[in-house]
Amino acid sequence: MAVGRKAALGLAALLVMVAWSSAWFQITATGTYVEGLDREPTISTQYSIDNDEQTFEISIENATPLILYWMQREDITEGGEPDDDPPEESSNEAKEESEDEGSERCGGDCMGRARTYLALLMVTFVATLAFSALRPSRRADAAAGISWLACLAMIVLGVPMAAAADFGIFGSDQGGETGSSTGGFDSETDGSVSIDQFAHFSSRTGNGLSSTGLVFTYESTGYDLGLLDEGDRQAVIDSAPSEGQPGHESLIGFHGELVAGPGPIFSWWFLILPLYAYSLRRGKKSDEEE
Repeated sequence: MAVGRKAALGLAALLVMVAWSSAWFQITATGTYVEGLDREPTISTQYSIDNDEQTFEISIENATPLILYWMQREDITEGGEPDDDPPEESSNEAKEESEDEGSERCGGDCMGRARTYLALLMVTFVATLAFSALRPSRRADAAAGISWLACLAMIVLGVPMAAAADFGIFGSDQGGETGSSTGGFDSETDGSVSIDQFAHFSSRTGNGLSSTGLVFTYESTGYDLGLLDEGDRQAVIDSAPSEGQPGHESLIGFHGELVAGPGPIFSWWFLILPLYAYSLRRGKKSDEEE
């Protein structure tokens, strides 16, 4: 009986390593300019996350109005005055400041932390399996079960939350002035616009579950001061213009949705369950025989 139990637990430990090495999540991010730009340009990004890196592919639908928007606007400072630095340098500085804010939250690399935590939890799970195989007891079996659940929670919630944080969704909703005005959906493009270049900017985030995985949403509206002449900016800053009033043409609205779909790691992780259940059953039978 003990041999079968040890074999089951050994195979379970092997599946842990297979799960760690497999793809974790497939993330689809779609952001659309719903106000201010013609033909509603859409930025689509495909992410793949594993134990080592994130890879992505980006595409833009109806790109012409978006490119014209980036070309026509002027990068400005927080105070609404023109920036003396070239647009690319100003954009890069904004990104660096945004990253600094992110570093205060999770060292600038939330996914890196998530990988470290998951690795520690998986090592703990394997250790409890080994202890349960060598010295079977109810406490050892319970510890292994709790470790398995902790790993599952980290996979299901921790990893996608870390990916969304690195993406920029949460940072832009916490009042950060240098965060992306699109919640990170334009962060991989050359035209990313920071929040401090908007007047009357507001944003909100949401999350939920769907048949395809965890869903994070982001919505924002604001008046892009970079679209206005320098002399017209202060009036918009003082009072948000209504439709038909001067300055209302600078209103930009954005809606984004990020869906984190499960990868093969889920299949491998749940394959551990029957092996663990089998080991518990064999252990119980062994105790009864003794």
